[in-house]
Amino acid sequence: MAGLALVIGNGFDIDMGLRSRYSDFAKSSEFKDFANRMLNMFYGEERNLSLVLQLQQASLESTWFDIEEEIHKYIINHPTIDDRKMSMVRSEFEELKKALTKYLKRITTNYTADKERLSTYLFYRLRECPLTVFEIYFNYTNPHEYIKLPLQMEVFNGALHWCSNVHGSLRNDDIVLGCDLQPGEQVNRQLSFMYKYNMLHQANHVARNLLEAKEIVFFGHSVNEMDFCYFREFFKAVCASPDPIRHLTIITYDEQSERNIKDNIRNQGISVTDLYNNLWTFEFIHTQKIYTGDEKEQKKWSELIERLLAKDRHGI
Repeated sequence: MAGLALVIGNGFDIDMGLRSRYSDFAKSSEFKDFANRMLNMFYGEERNLSLVLQLQQASLESTWFDIEEEIHKYIINHPTIDDRKMSMVRSEFEELKKALTKYLKRITTNYTADKERLSTYLFYRLRECPLTVFEIYFNYTNPHEYIKLPLQMEVFNGALHWCSNVHGSLRNDDIVLGCDLQPGEQVNRQLSFMYKYNMLHQANHVARNLLEAKEIVFFGHSVNEMDFCYFREFFKAVCASPDPIRHLTIITYDEQSERNIKDNIRNQGISVTDLYNNLWTFEFIHTQKIYTGDEKEQKKWSELIERLLAKDRHGI
């Protein structure tokens, strides 16, 4: 029977009600304590070269703030660095991960998801899904903990559910934070401890799960360049195959978010037009419109749920 690959990004947790944006973290006591402690250790040139100083300034200059993009900028802007400063940055980086972990644990402890949210509703309904479900989390959290569903592999309605935290989890204090090399970039060996690939310790099978699924749903993931390495083979395979055997649904906030995602995909050399040509369906659903009562968007959401729960899989 056909499988479902559910790719979950931070927008899923935000929809559930968690204040898990990097901008939320930047306003927290955990971030402020960490930044003050680090900056008080450095003086003069060392302070000016501080990773923390760059993060702090970036968080103040914009309401939209992405730590991983700032880390990437820092690596690009510091192609050479002496051993003393490298040690300083490594210390900052390790303390940053600890502060972020502490913050996320605080906001998720004893948290219960709102059952009226679309993210929560989807997880409840997936218990009825006849498909093998691959839940692929790019967050450090696990929705089962807040929706009060069992963890890890479970059998619901005769089908298997597999869960994978691609970038580690709060449960194990092993979060993967940083950036990856972009096409054409050379490895910065002095700062390579901030590359995600150096923090991965187990296989995640993202590409295989996406390629084997007939239903692929992205919920709250921006399909950004930092994570595109996980999706590239899937998008390339779709573009190369004129046989439309898959449904791809991307659940995002609004029309601007949709445009951003399409731009992200196109900037990685993937033709969005080919995706429309070669998928059985390729659809965006806007959560903002559903919450404000948009009938067209609510209809798309209802049709998605019905298709995921259907036992007759004709047409895929």
